[in-house]
Amino acid sequence: MWRNGLLLAFVSVTSFALHAQLNNSYTVLDNQNFDKVNFCLNTTNGHCFIEPGNEAGLMNIYSETKGNIKPSYNESIVDRTKKVQVNLDEAKSSSLGTTLSSRMFGYQSVDDYTWKVYLSKLKPMNLYLNYAVGDTYINLSDLPVEKLKINTGSANVSINYDEGFGNKLEMDTFSVKVDMGSLIAKNLYLCNSKNIIADVGFGKVQMDFGGAKVIHTEVVAMVGAGKLVIILPDENIPVKININDSPLCHVKMPRRFKSSTNNEFVTLNFDENQDNYINFNVDVAVGNIIFKNSASR
Repeated sequence: MWRNGLLLAFVSVTSFALHAQLNNSYTVLDNQNFDKVNFCLNTTNGHCFIEPGNEAGLMNIYSETKGNIKPSYNESIVDRTKKVQVNLDEAKSSSLGTTLSSRMFGYQSVDDYTWKVYLSKLKPMNLYLNYAVGDTYINLSDLPVEKLKINTGSANVSINYDEGFGNKLEMDTFSVKVDMGSLIAKNLYLCNSKNIIADVGFGKVQMDFGGAKVIHTEVVAMVGAGKLVIILPDENIPVKININDSPLCHVKMPRRFKSSTNNEFVTLNFDENQDNYINFNVDVAVGNIIFKNSASR
């Protein structure tokens, strides 16, 4: 009799756990009623992991939260675009807060993250990611992203593209806004974006173009009292930098640049008519701007 009772209790607990997991798991299914996906993710205090997935569906979202914490989820189709919005409200008592922040951008196991989002290559997507507090790792390798906008308050965000697996489409805009937090973008040239925008308040942003052999992009950066570090592409790629600075800021760049006009600096091989180049327009108030050669990163 006690064995039957134990088995019943085990089944009940397992059923409850599966039910709780299903309540915090969402799948966006593909069909012929829409051509692209707009994905909006809002977190108040979350630790998120986003990467390409091999599972069924265009998008799979999983939660490892406990208790009564539950995301809000909405989806609709407007003008043949599937709109998906997820609001994640994680309790501020998360045990990961100090652990991840103290080892920012070091190796983390997938299991360390409270929220996991797996994206598909099946249809183009626009990503709107908003983080207040927490730590996020984003891998966009080989995904068809048309537009990416990231807004972070005091969160720490790491973005990566694996070598040889860049964006499958020409991205219109890659935009990041950092208030008090940090953002590191590795292999950023693989985003394949015509326009890259960085808005830095009091935080820190690092943009790494170091491995680029071919690139054609315009980078616009606004820095208040924060810090922007840019790792430049190989020396064979022409670079132009326009800086609107103030006496209270600090700007550092490699010696290979020459001044062509007031506050404009170019590499010796820069030509306005070339297709392979990168152009920076930087506006800084009291912050720090550092340009580095790829060899010194």
